[in-house]
Amino acid sequence: MENDGIVHDVWRDSMKVVFLDFNGILDTYENMDVVDPDNLMRLKRIIDETGSKVVLTTSNKNNYYRSGKICGILKYIIDSLLEAGIDVIGMVPMLDTREEEIHAYLDEHPEVESFVILEDDYEMPSFSGNIIKLPCQMIGKEQTGLLDEHVDEAIQILGREYNNNVNYELKMNNL
Repeated sequence: MENDGIVHDVWRDSMKVVFLDFNGILDTYENMDVVDPDNLMRLKRIIDETGSKVVLTTSNKNNYYRSGKICGILKYIIDSLLEAGIDVIGMVPMLDTREEEIHAYLDEHPEVESFVILEDDYEMPSFSGNIIKLPCQMIGKEQTGLLDEHVDEAIQILGREYNNNVNYELKMNNL
């Protein structure tokens, strides 16, 4: 396997995960597709204070699944995270919805004890207690990326245990 910058198979008995979108979280309206240093340091604070690891949910992962290569914006994201001392331990699979992708990842990794989803675009009703929804980059100038208030909320969410025995199908059917 090529050295893609992702730390593979670093599983512990239990683990905290930040499911990370890129656009709208680490960039800003003024500088789309560029990691904002303040937003990166806010993410670093979440990681440092909780001991969590990053799993990428960004749609930029789809090129990897199509080509088998980490390149372009995805490589830039991973390199930026690594340079900041943030471990990226994987990516969600490419499925129909981001919500399904995260469920699939959690099904494959029962060691995840708690997680937070940093997202600006997709609604995920089955994860309502674990998602921090930032203003969408499509809306425009409100999009600032990760703010201090999001950091505090993420740290609080990561302090809770995730009940991975909840039946996803049941939750989806009750919506």
